Amino acid sequence: MNNNISKCWPAVLLLLTLVSTDSAQADEDDAFSLVTSASWQYQDNVLYLPDGQKPTFFGPDAPRGDHNYNASVGLNFDKRIGRQQFSANATRSMVRYNNLDVLDYDGHNAFASWKWQAGNDFSGQLRYTSRRYLQGFGDFRTTTPAKNLVDLETLRFDAAYVVDAYWTVFGALSQDSVRNELRVRQGSDSDTDRIEAGLRYTTRGGTAFELLGRDTQGNFPKRLAGLNVTNSFSQKDLEARVRWQPVGHSRLSASIGQSNRKHDEVPQRDYEDVFGRVSWEWQPTGHLGVNFQAERQISALEDLLSSYFRTTTYTIAPIWQATGKLRVDGRLQWVSRDGNGETFFSQLSPALQAQLGIAGASARQEDITTYSLGATWAIQRNLTANAELRHDSRDSNVQFYQYRVRSLSMSLQYLF
Repeated sequence: MNNNISKCWPAVLLLLTLVSTDSAQADEDDAFSLVTSASWQYQDNVLYLPDGQKPTFFGPDAPRGDHNYNASVGLNFDKRIGRQQFSANATRSMVRYNNLDVLDYDGHNAFASWKWQAGNDFSGQLRYTSRRYLQGFGDFRTTTPAKNLVDLETLRFDAAYVVDAYWTVFGALSQDSVRNELRVRQGSDSDTDRIEAGLRYTTRGGTAFELLGRDTQGNFPKRLAGLNVTNSFSQKDLEARVRWQPVGHSRLSASIGQSNRKHDEVPQRDYEDVFGRVSWEWQPTGHLGVNFQAERQISALEDLLSSYFRTTTYTIAPIWQATGKLRVDGRLQWVSRDGNGETFFSQLSPALQAQLGIAGASARQEDITTYSLGATWAIQRNLTANAELRHDSRDSNVQFYQYRVRSLSMSLQYLF
């Protein structure tokens, strides 16, 4: 028996033992609950390599495809005290691959939340999250792929004040910290501070209009500024939103905004562009629903010839509640990403670009297609099973970024 598989059997047996032990179930009023899960996944291209390429850097017989096992255990806390709601979770996970065991890792996911209420008009939430996970290989591209574990921490404080029946003032403060274990990725370590403030108007019919402003200050603590590299940025966003429910089985939401990003050390990388989103949730029957979404996002890009990605996404996500215990979910998504903006190198003369070997190079353009079909089965009150088939592909004008990935995953979760 493969050694990695044998390592996961104790966790799987533990889960099955918990399922069969009725006495272990907690009372619905208990503040604490325990969640255990076990999952299996097969991917035919674990490292998201271009067609025909094999991971020979892991050995002459290293396969493109592999399956992994994930066992996790988590403790939940949920308690209401007066008008205050306290919640927390701490989950540890163990992921083991059958052949590519260089990718084995232990991760965690934790959060603590306080939903507070002061009087009838003042409310909000204080939330902390911490996560450790394996960075995916879709956008993390190196000539020799390696395991990179990422630690992500977020602290966020939200508050809202109801002025009257129509007007609400709201705002938020947040801090994000990203740390990479792999040395080659530590230049992407970042600390980000955000301040948000907004105003909401709600009509008698329930339609909500919002205007939101956001100021973001970012820092890359392990990066030295250079000709095309920045170690800090500032960004200002202004966004308008609307949420409307025209009839009982439809909900519409939309937003439009503008981002303006500045880099003190490398002003050539500054950019300004428009973003937005339109979403329609339609539930024609009690068993069938569909979510349609179109979105345009703006995100920074570390590239020689472009300073940001303009990303357009179209998503169709149907849901079919076949029975009271069986739900089927589908997803079809098409993403177009286009490199935009100027850099230090894109502004050089053609002669200098030729000397640097980038003459004639073009900004990255790529199309990403994802479709999946999954089912969730509520076997018992506290026992849930899930299975999913998924296909991901990316076509790019740079062959290095292309991939095709097909996967099958199954999981079992028990809450007690």
